[in-house]
Amino acid sequence: MKQPHRQHLACAAVLAAGLLASPAAAQDGAAIAANGVSGAPACASCHGAHGEGNAESGFPRLAGLDAAYLVHQLASFVDGTRKNDTMQPIAKALTPEQREAVAEFYAGQQVADATAEKPDAKLLARGAALATTGDWSHGVPGCSQCHGPAGQGVGTAFPRLAGQGAIYIENEIAAWKDGKRGNDPLHLMSGIAHKLSDDDVKAVAAYYASLHVASKDSPMTDTPTIDARTWVAGVVFLGLAGFIGYSLPHHAEMQSSTAPAASAAKPAAKPSATVQFTPVPEEKLPTGEFGKMVKLGEAIFTDTKANAGAFVGNDLRCASCHLDRGRLANSAPFWAAYLVYPAYRAKNGHVNSFAERMQGCFRFSMNGKAPPLGDKVLVALESYAYALAKGAPTGEKVAGQGYPKLAEPAKIDYAHGQQVYAQHCALCHGADGEGQKTADGAVVFPPLWGARSYNWGAGMSSINNAAGFVKANMPFSEGNTLSDAEAWDVAAYIDSHERPQDPRFKDSVAATRKAHHDSPLDMYGQTVNGATLGEHSPPAGTVGE
Repeated sequence: MKQPHRQHLACAAVLAAGLLASPAAAQDGAAIAANGVSGAPACASCHGAHGEGNAESGFPRLAGLDAAYLVHQLASFVDGTRKNDTMQPIAKALTPEQREAVAEFYAGQQVADATAEKPDAKLLARGAALATTGDWSHGVPGCSQCHGPAGQGVGTAFPRLAGQGAIYIENEIAAWKDGKRGNDPLHLMSGIAHKLSDDDVKAVAAYYASLHVASKDSPMTDTPTIDARTWVAGVVFLGLAGFIGYSLPHHAEMQSSTAPAASAAKPAAKPSATVQFTPVPEEKLPTGEFGKMVKLGEAIFTDTKANAGAFVGNDLRCASCHLDRGRLANSAPFWAAYLVYPAYRAKNGHVNSFAERMQGCFRFSMNGKAPPLGDKVLVALESYAYALAKGAPTGEKVAGQGYPKLAEPAKIDYAHGQQVYAQHCALCHGADGEGQKTADGAVVFPPLWGARSYNWGAGMSSINNAAGFVKANMPFSEGNTLSDAEAWDVAAYIDSHERPQDPRFKDSVAATRKAHHDSPLDMYGQTVNGATLGEHSPPAGTVGE
């Protein structure tokens, strides 16, 4: 089949500031869509009367897409950051007001349940794997980790993919590869597109084209080939625009309290790891009764609230900080943690079993309640870690274990961290740090601070841990592109916001800091913008022994 021009409106970036069209504007948009304007033919001639698109011709579905996203695409055709011989003159013929009106019209259209395309089963399976879990060996996260489960879309930056025609998706990925699209935020799609082979592109396009599209009044549905738990594997850490609650005049106060005493940076410790290990691949995990427990552990790890909700007190999951279902090196991989326990931990002053270590994760990182020793949740998680680690040496330093240890800086710059956050993390977690959800409430980008994030007792509340994670893994799919200074500063910025109270709190913030947080790289109890962090923390999810 001859490929059509790469057309019209798909994935890219945030357009600022709430477009709320009046009914009159929506009516004007309907007229433009149906009849066009001088210099611009009717949108319906390619995209259908209600924006349903034309899959065989490669014209995308517009109905139900976010209005701000659609306006941004039209603006990109005008300014040339998205090139298309057909769409550029059409977009230029519309005034900004007309673009907003037609975008509001299509955003408000009901999406009829389309007849899904029926691709080859093997192609579909490959596309489903790429869409839900990605291919981290090539630096490709699952598409769902930005576009949401079943490709239903998230916010204004990550459009719905479900039900878009395969030809259109293939053409747009090719456009990112050859430079005809450059309007994606942080150029994340451009980077990912270049990591996909032609066969990968065909597979993931076939997968999303195979998904039915529900109306606004009924939920999106996935194909029977996809296990609903898998989409959440490896959710990202950083996100959107700067938080404005801390005024810069207090920066010096914060900087002096967090800067290490040394006048020069301390050198990073030389890595001693000599052992290389690759976790057991999915297809070689155990089967039978033990295999069922391993699969339950993987499900708990990737969607913790859905599978262990009684012990979770926030919107995070294990995979929020341990990417690729706990497999990815330098993201504190789950299999690597299994190799070093039992071990003494200064945090609680005694030798911990692996199960006890996981109890701490629920209590602090998940801001929840520790499952009792022997509980099925802990047994399943330990079974999963054991299965991943099969063949690896115990008690040895293994490459990729934990998070990278960065050389401590001579100072930490809060104001610079705020700038890094706005410049490099402007997609995911919101200016208020509360993350993003799909329209039906599924958490895609977890909160970084506030009542639904990790509490003050979590390891990620220590700036050095957060900086190591950021350096190795952020921006998402583009790890090791930030400088060490950027990683340190943005980690400090994130960890200088209130979050749930440390469940070990006793007597006062000052006493709790002395007992558990006495480090210049721990912001609990330190003063930022005139407020002492921890003084106004939301209650911890649980207060145990």
